[in-house]
Amino acid sequence: MKRFIKGLIKFLILIVVVLIFGWYGIKYYFTHLNRIADRVHNIVLTEVQAHNSQLLTYNDIPEMYRNAIIATEDRSFFTNRGIDFRGTLRAVLVDVSGSQPLQGGSTITQQLIHNTLLSSMSKSITWKLLESIYAIGVYDTMSKQETFTLYVNVIYFGHGANGLYQAAETYFGKAPSELNAGEMTMLAGLPNAPSDYDPYKNMTLARERQHLVIQNMVDNGMISESQAKQIISEPIVLSSH
Repeated sequence: MKRFIKGLIKFLILIVVVLIFGWYGIKYYFTHLNRIADRVHNIVLTEVQAHNSQLLTYNDIPEMYRNAIIATEDRSFFTNRGIDFRGTLRAVLVDVSGSQPLQGGSTITQQLIHNTLLSSMSKSITWKLLESIYAIGVYDTMSKQETFTLYVNVIYFGHGANGLYQAAETYFGKAPSELNAGEMTMLAGLPNAPSDYDPYKNMTLARERQHLVIQNMVDNGMISESQAKQIISEPIVLSSH
């Protein structure tokens, strides 16, 4: 029994050592050999220019919108290491079982990778594993503010709108800084499924999604119930097509 316990302890120590070397190996690789931060920055900038849009800085993104996205897409964004271990494992297991297409479970960092480095690659187990490795590389080499800013500038909102700047113009004819809280929370709900929550086609469903975003913010302690009611009451006036 003692021999078994000693063997188990040695095995666990070996696993920990391998994980530590693997983690720092990824950091060295993406910092010095394959500068992932530069690659992602360049792709986002190219996308913004290609769509004749405007690159937003972190401070350009309204705090209400930032909170809405964090509460809805990735509550642990500022504390996680770029990946959702449970979500990734669940996605791989579901794909292996063949019962459903590859599932999500992605953090904001993983979604940024999906929309940049892996945008032309079809979903598969390899795709999911690469997404996770790249996300760790981004976590190691880029600040959370940078990651969030690039994500907001490249996500798709529907109707040809890529990034928050174009989305605000497309749906409301305004700059992001001019949006009211109701408009911001509605936009925050669109990237999950732009065609399903398209307010031009189904305002009722878009409103339901907006209410979910607002409730997520309440649950996350970002706003109070009274503030939520105030946001819901704010007018949503779409710009004419």
